[in-house]
Amino acid sequence: MNAAAPLLQARDLRPRREDGAPFEHPLSLEVQAGETVCLVGPNGGGKTAYLRALAAVDKPAGGSVKLLGKDAGRLDADAWRALRLRAAYVLEGAPLLSVVNGLINVTLPAMYHRLGTAAQVAAAAQELLKFLDYPGRQDLLPAYLNQHERLLLAIARCLMLSPELMFLDEPFHMTDNACREREAAVFRRLAGDKGLAVLIATHNLGFVRRYADKIVFLHAQWAGCFDGWKPFSASARSEVRDFLDTDQR
Repeated sequence: MNAAAPLLQARDLRPRREDGAPFEHPLSLEVQAGETVCLVGPNGGGKTAYLRALAAVDKPAGGSVKLLGKDAGRLDADAWRALRLRAAYVLEGAPLLSVVNGLINVTLPAMYHRLGTAAQVAAAAQELLKFLDYPGRQDLLPAYLNQHERLLLAIARCLMLSPELMFLDEPFHMTDNACREREAAVFRRLAGDKGLAVLIATHNLGFVRRYADKIVFLHAQWAGCFDGWKPFSASARSEVRDFLDTDQR
């Protein structure tokens, strides 16, 4: 068992809905380095809202989040910006800068933060793209790349800043089964080889079943955490049973 301090600690966390009203069900969660945590549930349960609150992208309506031992609610602007280097967030659709090519998208953050010379940053980018098994061209604008290629570039861009946590919102969206398998392998390497804590909001229960160390189930009527697929699939909660039964139809 990992005795190190958790990279993420949430206590009674309640994010806000788009209209500003709080979600009713508080979430408590601890995440260690190297763990893969999946947020699942039916549409409307708040997967994106909880993910954004856990990542300290949005301020919650209630509760607290500690990232890397720091209370995210007490950080000043400079400390919050420093935290963003270590807690990466990839939006649904993995948006990139549309006016520069794939390689520049990857290197820009590292160049902005002066993490090395242009040659050093370019070399680091190439190493990451190789690690991610990036299959596309690097000299094309994002509009000419497929969704799988754009996702890998967005992940590489985050990795250039050496984060310890990575949050991804629906990363399997708009990719085919073959690409999803390659993406699943990438997420496993992020956790296993690089030791990142990886938190994913997803509808891909095949990935959840095989790889989730923890599952956060979010429903309009209930929220809960499970230590992997076995206790989740065995849950007697009606919300979980209905969700799994619907997915299998």
